[in-house]
Amino acid sequence: MNRHEFLKTLIVLCVLAILPGCNDSDDPPAPLTYTATIADGRAAIEQRLRDTDTPSASVALIDGERIVWSETFGYVDKAEKTAPRLTTMYGIGSVSKVFAAIAIMKLVDQGLIDLDALLVTYLPDFRMAAPEYPQITVRMLLNHSAGFGGTDYRNSFTYIPILNYAAQVQQALTSQRLKHLPGEMAVYCNDCLTTLETLVAAISGRPYAEFVHDEILAPLGMTHSRFPLEPFPEESFAPGYVKGQPDSQEYMNGYATGGLYSTPSDMARLAMMFMNGGQYGGARILSEAAVAEMGRDQTQQLPFNPLPNAAHWGLGWDGVAQPGLAAVGVTAWHKNGGTLTYASDFFVAPEERLAVMVTGASIQFNPSALAERIMLHALAERGNIPAVPTPLPDTPSPEQPATDADLADMVGDYAQYGALIRMVAAPDRTLRMATYSNGVWTEGAESLKRRTDGTFSSDAQPLASYWTFVADGRRYLAARRPGGLGHYLSETPFGQQVQPAGSLSAVWQARAGQSWLAVNEDAQSVPLVQGLPPRLTLDALESLPGYLFATSTVLE
Repeated sequence: MNRHEFLKTLIVLCVLAILPGCNDSDDPPAPLTYTATIADGRAAIEQRLRDTDTPSASVALIDGERIVWSETFGYVDKAEKTAPRLTTMYGIGSVSKVFAAIAIMKLVDQGLIDLDALLVTYLPDFRMAAPEYPQITVRMLLNHSAGFGGTDYRNSFTYIPILNYAAQVQQALTSQRLKHLPGEMAVYCNDCLTTLETLVAAISGRPYAEFVHDEILAPLGMTHSRFPLEPFPEESFAPGYVKGQPDSQEYMNGYATGGLYSTPSDMARLAMMFMNGGQYGGARILSEAAVAEMGRDQTQQLPFNPLPNAAHWGLGWDGVAQPGLAAVGVTAWHKNGGTLTYASDFFVAPEERLAVMVTGASIQFNPSALAERIMLHALAERGNIPAVPTPLPDTPSPEQPATDADLADMVGDYAQYGALIRMVAAPDRTLRMATYSNGVWTEGAESLKRRTDGTFSSDAQPLASYWTFVADGRRYLAARRPGGLGHYLSETPFGQQVQPAGSLSAVWQARAGQSWLAVNEDAQSVPLVQGLPPRLTLDALESLPGYLFATSTVLE
């Protein structure tokens, strides 16, 4: 090579060296593999399986359009040590409510339903014993504010399909009163969602399960998601275990409220749809406006919402500001689901485009804490948050001696679902708590001291605090406790104060101590087959005249 050719070559090499993209340092970064998040999540799930004796579990972590982690744990057959597959289905329980909300919002997008129209506009035969029932709107069914009593558990969990459960619920509602005025407050309501099955069928002309399959599952390619309309093929689902043996297929017959079976990998497709504003793979499932409305806090305009931080219902979502992620500045929609066999949790952080689905074959599995943990570790590994948050310090707050008025505001009986809470003052001006449930008193928190913020808590558990407030002329007991990784506090109404009333009528006094047997439960009901007697007993407390308490060995 002569000198002239050498200089030409040198110039070309120098130009190439400075051109954009021509050196390794300008290559796009490799996609994040979430190695640390997966390692931590895997260890946490395996530990949870051991702690709760859950036979199997499945998880999927989603980053944008990628499933970055999908894995199964444990065994679907312990004797043969058969592991679940990624296609093994689990009952997702109330996560099914998200699909019910999507079904309604699709009909809204099509102009066939108005969320704020009266339910009787679309279901003219709908009836209740309360004169206010015509005021119920479609939105009230979705955001738990219709005022229904809660749940018709009869024939809801069985070992055979009960295909007319939704009709049963509608018939039962005809003799029921409302527990509050429609739209007044929001209290979790399964029968509200079951009523939507009837509404979807009436408007679409198709059975609810068929509509969801055709309009949601099939377009999303969720080929391993289905309702329990018939027995599933063997080994297609993860069984629960009862007394050390694999249980038969569980049929949750309220399809809209909790009946769907799915897999975390299938649910990843749903998460991607939400994060893409209603689209998946080029198919539009919902309008952007519909997705946004589902993710809007539905509790802000409620007339009665005395603890606004206690719940942030969306449409189909348990909350649109999951507290563990909100504590680090991240917005996440979340939905928990549980049956008699399964427990699941589904988180979607739309702005961060991050989601997770965790499910296990045991009601003790507690997937909520696992889902929150996985999301926080993923956000930290991605750099969205500086680090995984640490638990709050458990140092007791300064004490302020309770006055007579302070104690008077706290002492008394407070009724809640399934229990009576009694707050009692001790001679040292502290409080102790006792719980009455199923005919038995159980001692609870004690040595609760008044703090400078007006709450009562113990030195042993300083982050668990209690106080009372008055709303709408009634006194309520409230509780604040640590949640998730212990880095935030959650508030909840804990009970409504009940005062001694007049004597019961002679008829009701005669019923105290008597028992009733359920005679209209299907013989293949899960509680009956598992040997729980279908008995309900009424009893009274001398210290609280005017009330009866129900004790049941089956679902209440």
